[in-house]
Amino acid sequence: MTAFSIYAHASGNGVLLGTSDKGRVYNVTNDGRETLVLQTDANQISTIRSDGKSLIATSSNPGSMFRFGSDQSGEGSYDSAVLDSKGSSTWGRIWWRSSGNVTIQTRSGNTEKPDETWSGWSTAQTDAKGGQIASPKARFIQWRAVLKSAASLSEVSMAFVARNIAPEILSINVLPTNVGLAANPPVQIDPNIEIAGMDPVSFGIANPPVPPRRLFQRGATSLQWAAEDRNGDKLVYDVFYKEIGDAAFKQLRDGITENFLAIDGQTLADGRYIFKIVARDTPSNPLTMALAGEKLTEPVDIDNTAPVITTVGTPQISGDKARVTFDATDAASYLTRAEYSINGGEWKTVYADDGISDGPKERYTIEIPTPTAGEYAVTLRVYDVNANSGNARQIVRKY
Repeated sequence: MTAFSIYAHASGNGVLLGTSDKGRVYNVTNDGRETLVLQTDANQISTIRSDGKSLIATSSNPGSMFRFGSDQSGEGSYDSAVLDSKGSSTWGRIWWRSSGNVTIQTRSGNTEKPDETWSGWSTAQTDAKGGQIASPKARFIQWRAVLKSAASLSEVSMAFVARNIAPEILSINVLPTNVGLAANPPVQIDPNIEIAGMDPVSFGIANPPVPPRRLFQRGATSLQWAAEDRNGDKLVYDVFYKEIGDAAFKQLRDGITENFLAIDGQTLADGRYIFKIVARDTPSNPLTMALAGEKLTEPVDIDNTAPVITTVGTPQISGDKARVTFDATDAASYLTRAEYSINGGEWKTVYADDGISDGPKERYTIEIPTPTAGEYAVTLRVYDVNANSGNARQIVRKY
């Protein structure tokens, strides 16, 4: 609340404050209690004055004049702010705390600001203990209180159930092969809070999702996904898969509470697969009302087969050098890099004979120094795109 104008009561007990927030006038007593006494359609209350009988407030944007005062009029009304239920809702009961003669009406609609598409004001309810809201199902609702004589109203409550909206999988991220995922320890919460069914945020405990940690896991195919539920429902996930060409998906996991899964790729045969993530809001809804949303991945290559390396011919020795040749073949994907070692020494990079390792079959020719007579063990190691590796050895004998 930002005060734009002020008027001191002649009695000395507090002031009236005109605000620049929705053109309101508040009565503020010396002990700090606030009471809304005037609400207008203007942007701000510019001045508050007395003419000896009543109070007059002037506003700007637009310019208007409002007369009010301490004398009790026969009747007054107050329109609440519009409540957004975030979806088409079924309205329950409305009840309130008041003194004196107070009645409540409601209206509803599907636009943020009431217009001609909204329902009319309902029949007034007179029992503060509450009654069924008569306004039709909609996303937005507003109530109006009519107060007579010296009546006052301190609180209004209403119940509603928003129409369940299916959850949505926003995105799926397929991590590189051999990158596994593991859950990090969650934030520790007093179990009594959970038993009571209370929100930890009420106790100042932030409980954001903790992302998983990444680790090396041979053959792993890891999926991470982001999901949204517009009702704020708790979600669980099911994961399905099928090889391209299969007719139906097969269930891989069900009832996952995390938004990730590390799949042991070695449990699947080499091939191209599609994974399906299904999000369900069953933890927050009866089975007959629960909904689900799903999303598919792009095709994912599963390749657990290492390249096959074979020697070609016999080593060619010329002076202090020898040349050895290998062929490398990968049945499930393509080759990406190669390296060789002499007599168990350090690995050194070698390029394919055509200049780049990028196909399912490549030839590698390696030239090594042979300064003295003896045996030289040349080992070639080749990797495919999924980090599978195969190797072969060729013995060079110089006499």
